Amino acid sequence: MHRYKELDGLTRVATIVLWAHALTKFLYGCGEAYGDNVADGSLSSSILALIGLMAGLSLIALFVSIVLVALWIYRANANAHTIGGDLTITPGWAVGWYFVPFANLVKPYEAMKETWLASHFGSNWGAGEATDLLRWWWGLWILNNILSNIAWRTREFAPTFSGDFYFIIGSLEIPLTYILVRIMTQIRDAQKATRHAEVFA
Repeated sequence: MHRYKELDGLTRVATIVLWAHALTKFLYGCGEAYGDNVADGSLSSSILALIGLMAGLSLIALFVSIVLVALWIYRANANAHTIGGDLTITPGWAVGWYFVPFANLVKPYEAMKETWLASHFGSNWGAGEATDLLRWWWGLWILNNILSNIAWRTREFAPTFSGDFYFIIGSLEIPLTYILVRIMTQIRDAQKATRHAEVFA
């Protein structure tokens, strides 16, 4: 049996950490591109230390944001079950599908879509239409992961090429974070409104 819990606090904290990760990842990408293309490989120790700091902060923010967003996805999906009823993906699998190869290309998107629809349309979620933000979010997520994989694999034998990819990845993190935060905020607000309407109906 799923229980409804407000998403305000979790959304607020996750948003802060997501933006911290996006900013540090962007700055790290700028540093990599500068070091590989502009500085011709000869960087001062202070610049190297700054790039290393951004890399470390980005990694820390990444791990924290993974935990917080996973908690948010679980809670948002659980809330959606209390509002929309017969969703096909459980809160556990809404998170778990991200770690299943090949299925993680489709199922996490389906889970977020169901959560969004149930949050906005309640028990009539199957007849609702999802926002285009979901498609943009998932497209950017897939693209970001592909480019990250290419950057990691080319780092050894093509460092200049790799630096460009890190800059692109860091730049993509900004709109990706913006869209994800928008989706999270919309779901939070819709759940509060739908829940309120059901309670006082």
